[in-house]
Amino acid sequence: MIDFESLKIAAGVIFIMMSGVWIASLFLKDVSIVDSFWGFGFGAVAFALYFVNAGGEAQAILTFLVSLWSLRLGLHLFIRWSAEPEEDHRYQAMRRNNPGFWWRSLYIVFGLQGLLMWVVALPVQIALSVPAVSANLWIYPAAFISVAGLLIETFADIQLNAFRKNPENKGKVLNTGLWSVSRHPNYFGDALFWWGIWCVSVTISLKALLVIFAPALMTFLIVKISGADLLEKSLVKTRPGYQDYMAQTNRFIPKLF
Repeated sequence: MIDFESLKIAAGVIFIMMSGVWIASLFLKDVSIVDSFWGFGFGAVAFALYFVNAGGEAQAILTFLVSLWSLRLGLHLFIRWSAEPEEDHRYQAMRRNNPGFWWRSLYIVFGLQGLLMWVVALPVQIALSVPAVSANLWIYPAAFISVAGLLIETFADIQLNAFRKNPENKGKVLNTGLWSVSRHPNYFGDALFWWGIWCVSVTISLKALLVIFAPALMTFLIVKISGADLLEKSLVKTRPGYQDYMAQTNRFIPKLF
């Protein structure tokens, strides 16, 4: 049986965190800050469950991987949010189209992201709910998948930030480095990381097989909902060379040969 007590603890951590960030957004009059805590939240869940359930060596590896990804993404998004002069245009549109947005944002923004976080983190919750487990040989190739995804995501973001900081690149398309083999290497790295985390979780508890939909959901979100597709609709209109780039470069999975 799955330990539902751990699932409740994870839900409680997410609820407290998202409620606090929602209150902060009321003072800031900017809900964009929620994106940073999408990153930080996964690490908070992993840490809480690891210490509550006194995990073993395998659980420590899992917690470390999730925390590393969480800290990197959270800081990356927080720094980007801090540099923006106004609320993200997506949330501005939601604010215009939803009277009483200040309180509705609690469930249409913060509540929804919290729910999605809880679902995506289900493999982690299951693996961290079982008694302490020693690392077996299978955990290392699984962890390698996650590390590879994290490195791809990190270096793709570094390349993109450097490209954007150069004023000579305004209106141009980044098509070098990792961006020459995939139009969205950062999103690909993100998806790869979470498939690796699911694999790590399965090596700890076979019950994690039941929640294969969790990494599939993360992949769907970053491709179809909040990531690749949404971004490309804008880039096609604002980057003259983007159509050619689309014709020459794989959309998601890197073309290596």
